[in-house]
Amino acid sequence: MTSPYTRGDSLSSGASRERIRLALVNYGATDVLFSQRGHQSAIAFRGGGRHFRIVVSLPDSDGSVMIPGDTAQGPIGEAKEKALERANRRFWHALSVSIEAKLAAVAAGLATLESEFLAHVVLPGNHTVLDELEPVIESAYRSGRRPSFGDSAPSFTLAPAVP
Repeated sequence: MTSPYTRGDSLSSGASRERIRLALVNYGATDVLFSQRGHQSAIAFRGGGRHFRIVVSLPDSDGSVMIPGDTAQGPIGEAKEKALERANRRFWHALSVSIEAKLAAVAAGLATLESEFLAHVVLPGNHTVLDELEPVIESAYRSGRRPSFGDSAPSFTLAPAVP
């Protein structure tokens, strides 16, 4: 059985965002910004000579009390609001744990900041690696063919074992 804390229910969304901010700042990131537009939220920061932007879709509801077209402020509306707040608390808690784990891996030398957050590296033109690669990956899966990344892609081969 999980407690509310392990599910992320006990931390406010704001507290989890603050944990994310502190983890990034303690790692050495600068210009940490949070923004929200509709049901999307973004975290932007600079670190390791790169710009990063993590864009996430916020929960709409946990679905347990959704009634299409219902805008009532009665008990059902209040239940929906509480369910949405719980979903948001769990969401932000999970995101903070994820980011903290990535930064811990970097601090331990297991990975680089760029490898842990590669999808979120902002490229010239203000698009992320994920923005650029999602259509390429989708096309590769639809066609069944490996995408071409040009001659600059490094190849990795294992050297034969020395007896």
